[in-house]
Amino acid sequence: MFDTFPFTHALLAVDTAGSLTAREWDWPESPLGWAVFLGGTLAVLVWVVWMYRRDTVELHRGWRVWLTALRLAALATLFLIALNPQDRTQRTAFRPSRVAVLMDTSLSMRHPAEAPSAGATGELPSRAEAIRKLLTSSSLLEQLRRDHEVSLFTFDSALAGPHRVYPLKSSTPEATSTTAPTEIDWATVLQPRGLETRLGESLGELIRQSAGRTLSGIVVITDGGNNAGIDVATAHDRAIAAKTRLVTVGVGGTEQPLNLQVADIQSPTDVQLDDKFDITAFLQAQGLAGREVTATLWSKPDDGDALVQVAEQTLTLPADGVPAEVKFPLKPTAVGGWDYVVRVQPTVKVAEFNAQDNEQSVAIQVFDRPTKVLLLAGGPMRDYQFVRNLLFRHKAIDVDVVLQTAAVGTSQESNNLLLQFPVEREKLFEYDVIVAFDPDWRLVPAEGIELLRDWVYQEAGGLILIAGDVNTVQLAAVGEQPTPVQEQLEPLKELYPVVLSTFAAEMRFDQDSSQPWPLEFTPEGQRAEALQLTDEPTSSLARWKEFPGFYRCYSTSGAKAGATVLARFTDPRSQNEFGFPVLAAEQFYGQGRVLYFGSGEFWRLRSVSDEDYDRLWIKAIRNVGQGRTKRGTKRGVLLPEVRKLTLGQTARLRARLLDAQFKPLELDSVLLEVFDPQGKPLVPAPRLRRDETRAGEFVGDFRVSLPGAYRLELPVPESSDQLTDVLTVSLPKLEDQDVRQNVTLLRDLVRDTGGEYIPLSEAAEKLPGLLPNRGEPFTIDERLRTLWDRDWVMYLLVTLLGLEWLTRKLLKLA
Repeated sequence: MFDTFPFTHALLAVDTAGSLTAREWDWPESPLGWAVFLGGTLAVLVWVVWMYRRDTVELHRGWRVWLTALRLAALATLFLIALNPQDRTQRTAFRPSRVAVLMDTSLSMRHPAEAPSAGATGELPSRAEAIRKLLTSSSLLEQLRRDHEVSLFTFDSALAGPHRVYPLKSSTPEATSTTAPTEIDWATVLQPRGLETRLGESLGELIRQSAGRTLSGIVVITDGGNNAGIDVATAHDRAIAAKTRLVTVGVGGTEQPLNLQVADIQSPTDVQLDDKFDITAFLQAQGLAGREVTATLWSKPDDGDALVQVAEQTLTLPADGVPAEVKFPLKPTAVGGWDYVVRVQPTVKVAEFNAQDNEQSVAIQVFDRPTKVLLLAGGPMRDYQFVRNLLFRHKAIDVDVVLQTAAVGTSQESNNLLLQFPVEREKLFEYDVIVAFDPDWRLVPAEGIELLRDWVYQEAGGLILIAGDVNTVQLAAVGEQPTPVQEQLEPLKELYPVVLSTFAAEMRFDQDSSQPWPLEFTPEGQRAEALQLTDEPTSSLARWKEFPGFYRCYSTSGAKAGATVLARFTDPRSQNEFGFPVLAAEQFYGQGRVLYFGSGEFWRLRSVSDEDYDRLWIKAIRNVGQGRTKRGTKRGVLLPEVRKLTLGQTARLRARLLDAQFKPLELDSVLLEVFDPQGKPLVPAPRLRRDETRAGEFVGDFRVSLPGAYRLELPVPESSDQLTDVLTVSLPKLEDQDVRQNVTLLRDLVRDTGGEYIPLSEAAEKLPGLLPNRGEPFTIDERLRTLWDRDWVMYLLVTLLGLEWLTRKLLKLA
């Protein structure tokens, strides 16, 4: 019966000090319920009275009244229990209206808040500083806190926060206590740091976290950049679905600003003392087309303090966005690490939007270790003799000679005259470059050929191969008629970047070789450092055109996959199904580099200029040997995955190390010392762990967190040698591609959400009025007290029923 009436009604309420106490009864709710309830109650009463009148008809009137009263009292007690009387105590509380403020901390926030005026001087405040000023110097936060609880979030590549939650000022006595809130470190919170801007992704996540009935809105303070992650349209749709009001505050200028920048610098990382090299800077500008600018080059040694101007050039800028090239030719005069800085300024000063990108730096290591060269010649051909004499006289090159046709006692202009090709690892691995003039490879022992492959592939050796009409034919024939000697020579063919022709008659050397034929350079060959006769590719090509050409060239069947053809021989009689013979080609073979010359007639270049001939061979040797000469020791090489990184990337490195016997080093790890652009060592120093798949190789990485040059030093174990390298870290360009405020995006973001777009200058005045108070009161159930569930109720019921039973027993009623 009692389950029929589950409805609760408060019959009594008392409000005391914010608390509400209500007495509740389970009265019927519907008319039918009341009818059943009243009818049932009346029926029970009638039945009890009738039954007791019948049972006590012979008793005295007093006993009849007594028994009836006892039964009615027991029924009344059960009736009260069925109505389930309760006292419910509740406390009234208040949910404050909430506002979330989302602030941009990507690197675009380091740019000026507004485009500078034409006559502006001095440094302009950044966008991050403008946001800080809005929140600290204006009354915006105080106005918002009168109606809302304010939470501060930031975003760049991800959402961060809340960094601080400001309570509603009048929400509770505690909120207005005398204890002041902890002051926020605005410089740290608003520091521009993000390498990308994920506005859509971050806003969508904030909506997911904050959405609710009391959220008045989300205020987004940004320049409207969104260069990574999901589209902002997705966040806009989520805001509409969650009924979240969005208000965007735009920061930054809307016009394309005037700006000049050093976009990139190209230069070698390692240079031999007294060798000429170039530092090339690429300039880009916006709004300055046709104007004159001045580019200056500055330098200082690693341990120096002050930069010294080295060179200066003036040029006229091309159209907006088109790179302008500035080349500074240099010749180092002192060894060690050098920092070079390229700076650029308009000749007539203008108010630039971002003066921080007007310079870039590069680190170059100047070394003075002689390049050790081994000349291997099948005979005293002319090129061999000229190159031998050239290298012997060069103060930065040590040259040893293996002349396979020389008799015992023969003298050659060289540091050492060897009787055979080195077959011991520690002797062969002392060389940086090997120049092979049509050698008879059959005279090189098998272990020497295997060591030569390892030296090129694993130790970054530089190999120059010159084909000839005496011994190259024998190597080309390897594989046609297998013999033990030919099987020994088979690995050598892998080193050649071309497929040597086995049909020697195709060379037509005996038909007519009385006419020279000029070289035909490929586009790669025109730019190849190894073939430059001057310091400029354009003037070098002009000098080559003065050269009549070669009379003969070894026939080839094309270049190998991965090889780069630099020049071809143009005698039409030498053309076959693979085209003209390859005269010059190069390829990387493992860590090393191989350069191929198809003719032994480069000595004819001396007819044009002895200096051109000398420069050609010196550059070729420097070019193929740079993998070993720049590392400073024969015991190892440090190989960064890339030498130019952007801020925040991970630098990955590989080191190959040898022991004193030039065998792979067996250690679990080696220490790498890293010095950041401020000269401070990384703590703890990273360690390179052994690569289990490659003997003697170690791998590791570390994260770059500052722009500038990172210096790497790896001490070679069991040696006083040290491997060094430099990594250049620059700020990413993603946040600099378009620095204008994207007003269109910010307006589209707030459309149909109930919010507005407002510029930063109007935010303090307009923003509070756009965010209505969404606070709401609510009650908290603190206690529910059931009134009938007491001991005395049970005792009363037992007493009434007991008295009734006892009376009936005494009166001998059934």
